[in-house]
Amino acid sequence: MKGKHLFILVLGSLVLQPMSAKAAGWEFLFNGENLDGWKVIGDPAWSVDDGILVVKGTGKEIGWLVTEKEYADFILRLRFKWQGGNSGIQVRSHIDDGKMIGYQANLDWAREFATGSLLDENGRGMLQACNISANELWKKDQWNDYEISCIGDHTVIYVNGEKVVDLNDAEGAKTGIIALQMAPGENAGLEWTDIRLLPIPDQKDWTPLFNGKDLSGWHELGDSTWTVQDDYILGKSKGGGYGWLVSDNEYKDFHFSTRFKMAKGNSGIQFRSWPVENMIHGFQADLASGSDWINGHLYDQSEKGVLVKPKQDFSKLIDWNGWNTYEITAIGPKVELFINGVKSIEHNDPERNKKGIFAFQIHAGPAMETCWKEMRIISLD
Repeated sequence: MKGKHLFILVLGSLVLQPMSAKAAGWEFLFNGENLDGWKVIGDPAWSVDDGILVVKGTGKEIGWLVTEKEYADFILRLRFKWQGGNSGIQVRSHIDDGKMIGYQANLDWAREFATGSLLDENGRGMLQACNISANELWKKDQWNDYEISCIGDHTVIYVNGEKVVDLNDAEGAKTGIIALQMAPGENAGLEWTDIRLLPIPDQKDWTPLFNGKDLSGWHELGDSTWTVQDDYILGKSKGGGYGWLVSDNEYKDFHFSTRFKMAKGNSGIQFRSWPVENMIHGFQADLASGSDWINGHLYDQSEKGVLVKPKQDFSKLIDWNGWNTYEITAIGPKVELFINGVKSIEHNDPERNKKGIFAFQIHAGPAMETCWKEMRIISLD
């Protein structure tokens, strides 16, 4: 019997190994159905309505929805829709004698420069204030993106793709709960969705892939021109063929984020890819204006073609005249794509679990322009 049990244990471990590899990547903290994984503290009323987390600022006291787990180094992404009142997002925090203590990323329309500011709740107070007004930074009654990364001493906050906080703080806690705040008030309320967290190992931090000044680290390939305009890269068609801006370095496991603007045309972001003469081969996070199926899908350029299509029309989530966010996470065989904070696809492919270049595409055909900025990466190999 002992030998049989040992065989079962070994077999079980062999079976579990590939499953754990597939599980790597983003952890969704809100399941869209109930409050599993969270606990309610205080007066506000929390509920789930059609997959959306809803809170009303009822009662007389500030309240919280608190994760049951603690987290150390991570990227946290959330989308919110504001109805009224004062709110915030606690990270690396704890509760002491009924008081919430720790980092709070603020969210408040009523105070002009409050949203995006970082403060130490019930501690040192304001740590770094946002210098962009709420009116410029986010919109009432619309979905907005909030990103908070805490890695070692380094905390960075983005709201709708705009960096509002970049702070190194040796005094801050290095682990703790995450909590959503709601203060009481007339018509106070918020909606939350797409709450996800990516654990970051070994305090690996963000690295910019564009210095905002020139094309250092990149080279042109094919039939296009690439220049730096203000704080972004502008790609233009030249003779009607394919064109690319290609990274000098290769990357395997990573989380990548960039912002794009493209009024018309067909483009995309190559990753884990490779050049063959004047063409790029490999994975592409696809993008095309006027298309109801290309945006957010995973394409295999010059190889297998379409690999995975989204289940919804992502063209409706893109501001074709403004700036948008595209994220790519590739860890082991698993690839995840996100546009403006919403997950478009997930794909597992052990054959492509390898290093490759990044490249921004100008598609062959009609003349077009595409703009890119805030290109940044956390290498996870």
